[in-house]
Amino acid sequence: MTDILEHFHAISHEHALGTAPRTAGDRLFGRNANYRITTDTGDYFIKKLQFSDAAIKMENCLAYDSFVSRHPAAGLPRSPRILAVNAELGIIVQDFLPHAENGSTLMVEERFATTVAADIGRSIAGLHARPTFGVPDRDDRPTPAPSTTLLAGIPHRHLRHLTGGELQAYGLLQADATLCAALADLARTSNSVDRTPIHGDLRVDQILVDDRTWIVDWEEFGTGDPARDTGSFLGEWLYRAVLDIPTSRGGGAAMNRAEGAAAVVRRGHEKAQLLAPIARAFWSAYRGARDVDDEFVARTGQFAGWHLLDRLVAGAATNAVLPAIHRAAAGVGRSAVLNPAGVHRFLGLEDLS
Repeated sequence: MTDILEHFHAISHEHALGTAPRTAGDRLFGRNANYRITTDTGDYFIKKLQFSDAAIKMENCLAYDSFVSRHPAAGLPRSPRILAVNAELGIIVQDFLPHAENGSTLMVEERFATTVAADIGRSIAGLHARPTFGVPDRDDRPTPAPSTTLLAGIPHRHLRHLTGGELQAYGLLQADATLCAALADLARTSNSVDRTPIHGDLRVDQILVDDRTWIVDWEEFGTGDPARDTGSFLGEWLYRAVLDIPTSRGGGAAMNRAEGAAAVVRRGHEKAQLLAPIARAFWSAYRGARDVDDEFVARTGQFAGWHLLDRLVAGAATNAVLPAIHRAAAGVGRSAVLNPAGVHRFLGLEDLS
């Protein structure tokens, strides 16, 4: 925190951000170093980008901030203003939203409103409908994890950095030639479609809600397949339904360990139906704001499945052994990639598609 305060002091006078105290502020959740700092002029959100591609990610964030300013009436996703940056230090300073709650908290606590989902659907459709002038060209955009390159084989130098859970996850996926071929085909198809501006990493933890809905972390902003965004958001709720299978979330009892595979499938459908109103609100609002073709609908379902595989790999990184629920998520993700129409049926979207 001392470094963050020193960095903030280095840029605060230049940008009239006030004087910060010499004591630590609040450390906030996130993969980067995120803080709330209070000065005599107000509260600020401070992000220090920590990875080797920090300069590119900062450029993408600035590009979205500029994009919004050029299209003020376009109904684009709201994001807190960028007030100052320091490229050398990797620092971004933004407005702090004091009353906002994170979307992941709302999801876990079963308070994620359908009105919020609809707001997201409309605003993301507005983003996808805009021309790409001035938007970073992301020809090099990587696929979601697991990358098709690693599915073909993990370099020996990388193996020692993987957990036991990751080794099991990659082994599970690499042994499935049908799935690997389908992912490679989706990646090729996605690269060939008309590109639009996209968020590129649309998860519920990128959503903030107060009296309005905000979408943050535009580090992957640029041109890309818009189905990446819609699939990612629907995939979040598909994944949540899988995680909820053994729990009492949404009502009812927790799953008995003695119950078999049929019970797992039944409970999965039940949990999905409980979350379906949120998925329907998002998809209905998106479809109401932007015309799409059948191929887009199919790719959305496939990217929803790929999102579950992404969550599989992310969860495996913190486990010595791949948990059974993550194996279940991999199975659902596989089904979605191979049969995307099933995603829309599973989430109750077929009459909207």
